[in-house]
Amino acid sequence: MFALARHDDRLTEACNKFSLLLTANTPFYPVYLWFILGRAGWPWLLLSALSLPFFAATIPIARRHALAGRIWLCVFASLNTFWVTWLLGPQSGTALFFLPCLYLALGLTPHAPVLYNAAAYASLLKLNAVSVAALSVVLPYLLGAARGEG
Repeated sequence: MFALARHDDRLTEACNKFSLLLTANTPFYPVYLWFILGRAGWPWLLLSALSLPFFAATIPIARRHALAGRIWLCVFASLNTFWVTWLLGPQSGTALFFLPCLYLALGLTPHAPVLYNAAAYASLLKLNAVSVAALSVVLPYLLGAARGEG
């Protein structure tokens, strides 16, 4: 099966393999939803499978243009995460799928114009980790308060 994913560009091949994994697992997600939600999930659980042809399209797109295939997968996986989060609600935890989307997006970033020393990168990492942690606490608090939950 991974023979389909082969590509001269290693990043594109990795994205192709990932798209095959998503394509192969997408038909099972509505089944999982059926077991968890039963009839309460009908017909929304079927709509979660609409992403299958889009994930499958990654490889043909990547064969024509490697970067376009990687961008396609990143953008579509993010859109699919929005879609399924809308279908099932944010309480479902489907927004967690943005984490793999983030890793896909990181593969699209160009190299920095300047390279810094290890100590500078360690300091930058600490600064940004503390900032993200603070934002990750403040934003849910503000959103909860805006919804009357805080």
